[in-house]
Amino acid sequence: MNSDSKVLNLTEDTVTSRRLAWAAVGAAWGAILFAYRDQVALIVEAWETLPSHAHGYVVMLVVAYLAWGKRELLRGAPFAPSKAGFAAALVAGLAGFAGELVSAGVVVQFALVFMLQAAVWAILGWRAFRILAGPLCFLLFAIPFGHDILPTLMDWTANATVVGLRASGVPVLQQDRYFVIPSGSWSVVEACSGIRYLLTSFFVGSIFAYITYSRWQKRVLFIVWMIILPLLANWLRAYVIVMAAHLSNNQWGLGLSHLAFGWVIFAVSVIGSFYVGSTWRDEEPLRKAGPLARASSGKVSLGAAIVMIAIAAGWTQAAQGVMNPSPRPAPVLDLTKTLESLEAVRATLPMVESQFVGASAVHRGTYRFEEGEIGLTVAYYRDQHQGAELINVNNVIEPSHVWGWRSSGRIPSPAEGIPDLRAEYYAKADAVAAVGTLYWVGGLTTTSDVISKVFQALNLVTGRGDDGASIVITASGVPGDETYRRRIEDFIRERLPTLLADLDAVHAGRENPPPLMQAGRP
Repeated sequence: MNSDSKVLNLTEDTVTSRRLAWAAVGAAWGAILFAYRDQVALIVEAWETLPSHAHGYVVMLVVAYLAWGKRELLRGAPFAPSKAGFAAALVAGLAGFAGELVSAGVVVQFALVFMLQAAVWAILGWRAFRILAGPLCFLLFAIPFGHDILPTLMDWTANATVVGLRASGVPVLQQDRYFVIPSGSWSVVEACSGIRYLLTSFFVGSIFAYITYSRWQKRVLFIVWMIILPLLANWLRAYVIVMAAHLSNNQWGLGLSHLAFGWVIFAVSVIGSFYVGSTWRDEEPLRKAGPLARASSGKVSLGAAIVMIAIAAGWTQAAQGVMNPSPRPAPVLDLTKTLESLEAVRATLPMVESQFVGASAVHRGTYRFEEGEIGLTVAYYRDQHQGAELINVNNVIEPSHVWGWRSSGRIPSPAEGIPDLRAEYYAKADAVAAVGTLYWVGGLTTTSDVISKVFQALNLVTGRGDDGASIVITASGVPGDETYRRRIEDFIRERLPTLLADLDAVHAGRENPPPLMQAGRP
């Protein structure tokens, strides 16, 4: 066999090995997506139902396009499995396991993306992964995250608008996200938060920075600006709309013009940022495609794919085994001691009615208390899973949108070791209302979504199950009468400790759990 034939055979073997390595990556990705198929379905559902994440499908096209642009550079990168890549996959799987344990969907979804990235690293090796790291990072934009900052964005928008109005000489009476000016009253709702502008700007700004600059400092600086920009643009939009309505006697600034003006400001600011940012464009370094690099044999690539598949399947199966080792009896929500001597009545004033999805048991009632009425809702969860968990975006204090949110605060704790309750205040034409909320998680109490997840994980790993409950106590009154605030505080002081004891009894009734020190509870 002459030398030309040897070179030809060597090249053919290399091409075959590299193709098999890519096939191994594809197989690993398919297995990972299948193992986390429930989360994949939730991600796709979010793309189709949440306007702020409608760019999900575009993200996939961007990743594919940017990765395809790296094909010439990849020719010179050798393919060989990486131990560090497998280690990264194990860490990602552990994060997903923890997320599954406490039904934290966004944690599992981030872990899913990190595992997909780790699969490329583990099977193809560091040099190939380094080339593809940029395009693969854009997969993070496929995750529907960011809605937790909605209240903060709404507060910022309200405060910025009020500052602008006062600076323009318009007298303003503000109460949190609600403010009154001489020409009318305004409130900042979710649509005014600017989250759609923020997430869209973050995404398109990251793409622009990646393809325009080669130095990471410039990329980071431009992305930070594209996060600040939509905030400023949204505040300007809110201020101009309110001022326009004020100066035109509410003839302009409402309805379609309200939405259209916001997108005009956003588009102008983004295009202007791209124009200015392009003046500092980095010249792309000239990189010649090297000779086709070798790759590990097909058997080695296949083995690497099998290990990745085992990691993904192992973590998901472990999570299922810990979460629901065996069916458990449905809870019997007995609140007899809490409701002792209280008369169940029909509400004479409108009450805020909360919504809880997938609860194992729900108690809802209105009772005579002092000189008025009190509403009590307890939603108890057991064997929690996605769509039926204590912390869920679909569990809403006021889902009807009939009440207008006015402010938030704290209701003093009734006893040492129990945190102050989170309070929300609402109003409408003929009534005002106060709502106090608290989480009970297997004997532990908190008002924090994050801490409740930590408590749930602690109870699970100590064999105490995942029982949890949301407690909602509400009182209503008429505008100008503040007795409803005192009534809800008195009820919490007198009845909440007993209610927590009743929930402890419900939890203990499912089995005889091992003793656990209750955080802050005597």
